[in-house]
Amino acid sequence: MLHFLRDREIILRSDGQIRYFTFSGKMQFSLLSIWILLAGWVGFASIGYLKQSSLMESKNQAIWRSQNSYRELLDQVSDYQLSIASITRDLKETQLHLHRLFDQNDSLKVTLHSTESELKLTQTERDRIADGRRAMSNQFKLVGKEVRRMTSKNNALESHIGNLRGHLEHVQAQKAEIAAERRAMGDRLWKLSNDLQGSIMHSEQLETTISSLRSDLRNAMISKGSIAAENDALHVQAASLEFSRNEQAEQHRGQLEAISARTLKNINALEAVLSHTGLNLQKIAPLPKGTIMGQGGPFIPYHPDMRQPAETASQEQELDMRIDRWEQLRDVVANMPLTAPIEGGYVSSRFGRRKDPITKAWAMHNGLDLGGVYKTPVYSTAPGTVVFAGRRAYYGKVIDVKHENGLKTRYAHLYRIKVKRGKKVGLGEEIGLLGSSGRSTGPHVHYEIRHLGKALNPRKFLRATKNVQQ
Repeated sequence: MLHFLRDREIILRSDGQIRYFTFSGKMQFSLLSIWILLAGWVGFASIGYLKQSSLMESKNQAIWRSQNSYRELLDQVSDYQLSIASITRDLKETQLHLHRLFDQNDSLKVTLHSTESELKLTQTERDRIADGRRAMSNQFKLVGKEVRRMTSKNNALESHIGNLRGHLEHVQAQKAEIAAERRAMGDRLWKLSNDLQGSIMHSEQLETTISSLRSDLRNAMISKGSIAAENDALHVQAASLEFSRNEQAEQHRGQLEAISARTLKNINALEAVLSHTGLNLQKIAPLPKGTIMGQGGPFIPYHPDMRQPAETASQEQELDMRIDRWEQLRDVVANMPLTAPIEGGYVSSRFGRRKDPITKAWAMHNGLDLGGVYKTPVYSTAPGTVVFAGRRAYYGKVIDVKHENGLKTRYAHLYRIKVKRGKKVGLGEEIGLLGSSGRSTGPHVHYEIRHLGKALNPRKFLRATKNVQQ
């Protein structure tokens, strides 16, 4: 090596002058060392550049996958919101249809009551006719007795007259002696004749009365036949009305059961969404006291005479209870932060225990860091009211939004704040731009969700609807 690095001279000739430059072995060794170090640095930098390029490519792919997943999540949330709107519209139409059915049922009840009243009047008329028939039968019996008595009396009179004539023929010779007796007998005969004439007239009157009673009886029988025909027609009409009412009641019960089952399915889906967020469902959406969802609704006493109305009333009460529960959960979910605050972001730091990015010491991270492009729009994740918009220590530019049910969201390290304190914001409304203000190592948004002051994991809220759909 020393032989190779011996002293060397370089001769330069210009403008008739000669200059000598001497390169000692040490100088050559120094230049060679510098060249080797430079070549090594270039090689190391090239390898590092290649590794960094590979790492950036993998990160870009991860970002692309995260963006696709986020878009799919937004599509699923949109479909879910459209499904909720469709279900609400169907429930309103079904409620109108039920009201119409109730009106028809009331009209049928009125018709049935009127029919029952007519049947009662017909029964009263039949009772009156039966009483008249019994009275006529009693009168016929009296007339028969009187006719038999008059016949017996007439026979007795005829026999007595015969005896008198025979006696008159026998005592014709003694006419003078018995003239007085004959006159007495004549008077008696005259009296008997008058009595007989009165009996005949009375018999004629009885025959006239019997004829009249027979005519009345024929008319009563004819009226009875028409009343029986009307009664049969009314029975047929009442049976038809009863069948129609039972059929409509059965359809009504089937519709109530189908609507109740769909409502319960939606209730279970919304309760599953809220459960996946980690919140206490009984605190944010408590059930009415003594209510057990999904097990038949409230207790209704059973009575055999009122079976169908009682069942229908029970189903209607259960459906009303389930619809109220669904509307309660729908309002809670509609005001729940279930979407990401930025589009196309990726998780740069999770919720919970982590190493601090600056001090490298273990610390508690009460939010979720979502990295993204500088100045990316930041959106409100649920309807609410801005309760703070300004700077905070370590957080930089920060926005706090208060929601219903004791929830509050925080958006920190912003580049710019676009809302003021007290402003009402809606779901997906732009409130700021992503930045790196405060204690931050790069552009991202620090996203927090708190319930009654306690920090919750935002990732559970972002994945709640996805887990339920799966």
